[in-house]
Amino acid sequence: MIASAIRQKVLVIDDELGPRESLRILLKNEYEVFCANSVMAGMELLRERDPDVVVMDIRMPGKSGIEGLREIRALDKDIAVIILTGFGALETAQEAMRLGASDYLKKPFDTREMMDVIRHNVQRTAFNRKRAGAERELQELNARLTVELEKKDRLASLGHASAELVHDLRNPLTVILGYVQILGEDLAQARATQNGTGEGGSEYVELIEQNVQRCREIVETWQDLGRDTKRSFAKISPADLLREIVDSQRPLFAARHAAIQLSLDDLDSEINGDRVQLGRALRNIVGNAVDALPPAAGQVFVTGGVRGDKYCVWVKDNGCGISAEDAGKMFDAYYSTKAPRKGTGLGLFITKRVIEDHGGTIEVDSVVGKGTEMRVILPLA
Repeated sequence: MIASAIRQKVLVIDDELGPRESLRILLKNEYEVFCANSVMAGMELLRERDPDVVVMDIRMPGKSGIEGLREIRALDKDIAVIILTGFGALETAQEAMRLGASDYLKKPFDTREMMDVIRHNVQRTAFNRKRAGAERELQELNARLTVELEKKDRLASLGHASAELVHDLRNPLTVILGYVQILGEDLAQARATQNGTGEGGSEYVELIEQNVQRCREIVETWQDLGRDTKRSFAKISPADLLREIVDSQRPLFAARHAAIQLSLDDLDSEINGDRVQLGRALRNIVGNAVDALPPAAGQVFVTGGVRGDKYCVWVKDNGCGISAEDAGKMFDAYYSTKAPRKGTGLGLFITKRVIEDHGGTIEVDSVVGKGTEMRVILPLA
């Protein structure tokens, strides 16, 4: 029973009873043999029995062996097919080899040669099927790995975005903290003198609310990275955006006894973009300028205006400047010249990416000890 279960199978397709029976008798002790008298009947047995070798006559009424070979190859590319030829049909046998036949023998065949050819082609089929199975397994493995790598890339992207989130939240939280401290001092002074009105308090609270809203927008932007949503661009007034950014940064300048000046022209000009993303990019530039200022008499000049078909933003400071070596790396992720825990090295990396996403460019001129000017150039709407 066990030997019978593991015997290979041979399908014989021949319209002549004599050769068909001769092959059945020759092979029956070593193989499980199925016989068919036509290509049509042979194809049915091929589907039902899944043989290891097909032995097929090349000349048959109805569909010939060549036509049968084409049908077999369309169904099974791995099974070995042995063509039987007679009547000097050598050219036809050679054509069969070109179409995918594994071997051919002439009629009448030699029984020993037939057995050798059958054994060889049973092994060939087994090899072909193992190879095809390995190829399928490799393809499936490659597909799974591709999916997993996409997941890992997504997770890596989210991990990187998390670092960006921490960086972007630091700026508005610093502003919020500064206004809270100012507000607390103002209220304390009003209580102490009982003459002060704390009129600045309402303005501070409004600015605090604006920066809290910025934090909320940044978090929503980060959350969008976990989805397949895309932020749509809209028309933005760059002058309004710059005015909002500079106003929000004033407590940082006040705390450093520094000055910031804003100069705007072409107040009606517009650009296409994402207000949150452009805001984070420009705030990073202004924030870097603040960090570079000297302990006293620090100044930052922010200028915005139209030049040709572009809107240009200049941020110039009189800070420490940047060396040529550092300037070449300043837009790389995680590269920072700031003291440990003072910077993540992501600010300008984020900025450059956002500007480029908006079809713009960013340029830097810097002299060590004298200051830096950064230029952002964006296409007009």
